[in-house]
Amino acid sequence: MTQNNGNGNRQKVELALNSEAKLTLSKDKCYEGTNAYGTYYLYSVEHEGEQKSFFATPEVHQQILESGIRTGDQFVIRKKAVQNGRKVMAKIEFEVISKQPTPPANGNENGHSDNFRDLMKSCVAEAVEITKEVNTIPWQNEDVRSIALTMFIQRARLN
Repeated sequence: MTQNNGNGNRQKVELALNSEAKLTLSKDKCYEGTNAYGTYYLYSVEHEGEQKSFFATPEVHQQILESGIRTGDQFVIRKKAVQNGRKVMAKIEFEVISKQPTPPANGNENGHSDNFRDLMKSCVAEAVEITKEVNTIPWQNEDVRSIALTMFIQRARLN
């Protein structure tokens, strides 16, 4: 199913006729290039617990783009025999198995599912309170920022 190209690079996913491989996308985008055979689409994938290379046909590449899969999503490729007149040819089929859930929005514009925005807001508010309570020191904006960042870093480590 895989083949090493001999120069220490990743093995590539090779399918025998009428076989399939379950792959996990390792990077959102592929490397696109050209060689003597034309344009190629090189994807980084995980297959059978190893990092490998998958060269997608233009048709499969288009299906990957249209499916919207991202890093961590799984898909299957199948190499099927198809009859074309007297010739038997190979066709690669693509099917999405599972997609990672899109993180729900927590009230911030970016749609991040973490609570770091809320944590930072509370740290800044508490830093301002601290500077008001200790009014014997002439506080600067940088002092408030330093206090808030220190509190944020320590609290984020606990999570």
